[in-house]
Amino acid sequence: MYDSSFGYGPPLGLTGADNPAGDTPGAEVSGASGAEVPDTAALDPIGTVLSAVTGQLGRAVDVPVWTLDDDRLQARLTQALQAKAGVDELIARLVGEIDDRDLATKTGASSTRSYLAATHRMSTGQAAGIVAQARAMTPRTDITRGAWATGRISGEQAVVIGKALAMLDADIDASTMGLAQLHLIESAEQLNYLQLRHVANHLVEVVDPAAAEAKLGEQLRAEEDRALQATVFRGRPGLDGIARFSGRLPNSTFAMLSKAIEACAAPRRKPANPPGTPLGATAHGPGTSDVIDVDGAHCDTETGVLTYGQRLGRAFAELIEHLPVDKLPQHGVANAQIVVTIDAKTLATGIGEATLDTGGVISASEARRLACNAGLLPVVLDGPSKILDLGMSQRLFDRYQRTALAVRDKGCVWPACDRPPAWCEAHHINPWHLGGPTDITNGCLLCPFHHRLLDTGEWAVVMAPDGIPELIPPERIDPHRRPIRHQRLKPRAG
Repeated sequence: MYDSSFGYGPPLGLTGADNPAGDTPGAEVSGASGAEVPDTAALDPIGTVLSAVTGQLGRAVDVPVWTLDDDRLQARLTQALQAKAGVDELIARLVGEIDDRDLATKTGASSTRSYLAATHRMSTGQAAGIVAQARAMTPRTDITRGAWATGRISGEQAVVIGKALAMLDADIDASTMGLAQLHLIESAEQLNYLQLRHVANHLVEVVDPAAAEAKLGEQLRAEEDRALQATVFRGRPGLDGIARFSGRLPNSTFAMLSKAIEACAAPRRKPANPPGTPLGATAHGPGTSDVIDVDGAHCDTETGVLTYGQRLGRAFAELIEHLPVDKLPQHGVANAQIVVTIDAKTLATGIGEATLDTGGVISASEARRLACNAGLLPVVLDGPSKILDLGMSQRLFDRYQRTALAVRDKGCVWPACDRPPAWCEAHHINPWHLGGPTDITNGCLLCPFHHRLLDTGEWAVVMAPDGIPELIPPERIDPHRRPIRHQRLKPRAG
């Protein structure tokens, strides 16, 4: 058998300053009339301990921590976290009792979380976390609670252990439950948070090895059902042009999304140079750093570095742009394709804005870029309402033409870009909106980033006499504006 008892030690002694009356905790005190006065410390030991702790912490408020050497600084942090763990455990017990007594509704609050948020001015997230800690501790978790109170484990770890124990069969004997707790507590002292969660999720392998496989299968199925029920997506467009969204996904679906985004972001995988560091490349050669590509050729001195989050963000946008909208379910009378309305003059000049059928607006240059994809249907107006062109399939390269472009270009034709054909857009060299034909002699493959950069007007793309697309750099890159082609493409004949 195991011993589930644990102690906090005797109440902290109060000095004369802390206890002006000079009372000794635990002693009986006589009043002026000689009658015995109840011992406050004995009636409320928790209050006595908290008063002492609060008083002692108050003495450290004005003590500068910079006076500590490195070893002491780290040691005091460890002590402080141990003390915090003890206080957190006590808070969880107090909140748990408030929850059990339903004091929240008695005071007019809708829940214990709301009660904490209103009464103690907490955020709802903080209040919810404390309630979760309180509910994770049950009579079966006394050993875990003791380890938490003495600072061996943190509140987060205690919740992980508590939830793992709650998933065990109710008929498990106390001895086995104790061993399970000790196993998880020892793991918590050695592993990080994620590793502890993995061990906790497989606790049944320790408690009941014979039935582990079946129980883990049931556990996973239950988790998957809960994940599906909890799957949500929330989003809203922003007045600053930046949409905000959040949501929850099952782990398996998130793994698919992460894999796709990582695949999109993978080409920019080289370590980044500090901002302003020359990349050692020219307009005729590739760059070597994962930088914000302000000139499109990975050359000259760049001014900023793409963070990992920025790379993933751009990859996510690229993934959305390449959704096969023709394969998605129809929404009412229309499919999932975005329709953009733009007048002929704005489309030709690239100056101004276009209107989306969702009510939003985008720039004319962005509309021209997206019009090269099947993901957007352009409606070109001449005047207020006369439709000049309702962009149908003739504006798009069909799958056979795209296959031919993929064979010829082998990916984005921009120098040093390694986006594969699957992630490229078929671009009209002579623009479609100016009458350019949709055929392979007037097309080339560009990734979304370089397609957008081309639409700024600084760069140009031309078809070389040997039928290979080439880029014309701006004068600041090459004063002679000599055509350059991707290194993967064959050199000019002769």
